[in-house]
Amino acid sequence: MGFKTPSYGEILDTYIAYGFVESLLRAGIEELILIPQGEEYTIEVNASKDTLLTGIADALREMLSLHYALGRYSPKEGGKVVSDADFSAGANINNVYWNGVPSKLKEILDKIESRKRLSTRQNITAPLTLIPTAGKFLPKTYGVKGGNPIKMRELDYALAWIGFHYYAPYINISDSDSTYIHIYLPKPLEPVELIEVLSLKDLKAQKSHYHLASNKPLTNSRVALLYHLTHTETLGALETITKKQFTLITYTLERVGNNQAARSFGELDIAKLMDFLWNFKSANPYYALRFVDALKDDLELTLEFVDGILNEDADAVYLAIRGLQRKNPKVVRPELMEAIARWLDKDQAFSHF
Repeated sequence: MGFKTPSYGEILDTYIAYGFVESLLRAGIEELILIPQGEEYTIEVNASKDTLLTGIADALREMLSLHYALGRYSPKEGGKVVSDADFSAGANINNVYWNGVPSKLKEILDKIESRKRLSTRQNITAPLTLIPTAGKFLPKTYGVKGGNPIKMRELDYALAWIGFHYYAPYINISDSDSTYIHIYLPKPLEPVELIEVLSLKDLKAQKSHYHLASNKPLTNSRVALLYHLTHTETLGALETITKKQFTLITYTLERVGNNQAARSFGELDIAKLMDFLWNFKSANPYYALRFVDALKDDLELTLEFVDGILNEDADAVYLAIRGLQRKNPKVVRPELMEAIARWLDKDQAFSHF
């Protein structure tokens, strides 16, 4: 039998679709096709629901083991276990979910392992992390008003968190008073096979958490994405994303004091940015990292640079590099400039760097 996502909306259905893929893989499935259909997905596969549940249980066991391994008892949270796992404090700005999500996933796992039937009632509130367009935290600035909180079934809730945990890169920049969480969701625009979906795991970074005081420019989602992709090995994902049609859905969850909001919604051409970075890093991996590290300390220059790449605007890229050269000439290496010029097909413009 095949499977279909339940029509909660584009973002949440994409997480659920990835949850299906990861769970079926863990249950031993070697072939499937993930087919986007508007905001929903169909998974073409020869597998039963029991097979799916076996895979869900395997994924949840691994996720919860990570949570408890990283976890600490937090007096501020009433002695509950809190961790930096993305489904705990890592990617949730509301502390209600820091213990709440792992506890609910544990309940679902216990039901599957004891062969109890999962509830079909839609009575679990989807957190802002999974569906930022629902609830009161979406500012009217973006031309839309937040809808009512979405209620989910247990099966869908587990699948969504599995999909988020294994396939959605995020960056958390925080201090004791403020938190900014950028979430980047790769969305296929055409059918993709199992091996192609699995390659997207390359986009998850080893390090996702940064201290705000020394990384303030990373509060901008495009700057953070450039920094993240530069410091992540993405060869497998690059091959898939440049061969298939993908878009990157981006949004930021923000907490300042007691105020929460979902901001910075957008879509980016991730294939273009990844293709550029692959060529750029290939020229000199060490100085490519130093270049981006130096660039990200100046928000205006970084935005000029990354937007220039995304729009293939050689003038903007040139001006950003000139600005960086005045601040830190050592990182503006000839081989890096040659790589940029080749990619932009503007050899003459960058010849004197």
